[in-house]
Amino acid sequence: MICILGRWDDNSKVNGSAWGRRLAGGRTRRIRIAKTIIIIGFIIVAAVVLTVFISRAGLYIDIIQREEGMGTLQTITIMLSNNNFNSLNDVTVQFGEGGRIQTIGDMGPFSSVTLTPPAEDMDFDNIIVKANNGQVQVVKQR
Repeated sequence: MICILGRWDDNSKVNGSAWGRRLAGGRTRRIRIAKTIIIIGFIIVAAVVLTVFISRAGLYIDIIQREEGMGTLQTITIMLSNNNFNSLNDVTVQFGEGGRIQTIGDMGPFSSVTLTPPAEDMDFDNIIVKANNGQVQVVKQR
């Protein structure tokens, strides 16, 4: 018999019986299975987070329409989100092809701006957002 890590081991049986050796092997196998399940869980969570982040990467436009009822339109809110590590300079918004151009200014990384269209531009069919002197242009249909 030899002493390994504070316990006696005779290299054939745990606690003097074959039954104890089976219990120790099962516990090791359960730990290995639990570690594998945890690693697979982390991989799945990372894939979901990356999928959501990549699908909204760049300049994202969200149109929020709230209706009161019976088809009457109450409010329209537009949210612009810069989901990049780079900032956007000279951001402009135009509601429709012939609408007035509104200047937003600069948007830092991962910032958002919420705005409401002017009363005369409530019947817009698309939103045109330009940034970085026209290098970034996003058109969102209503």
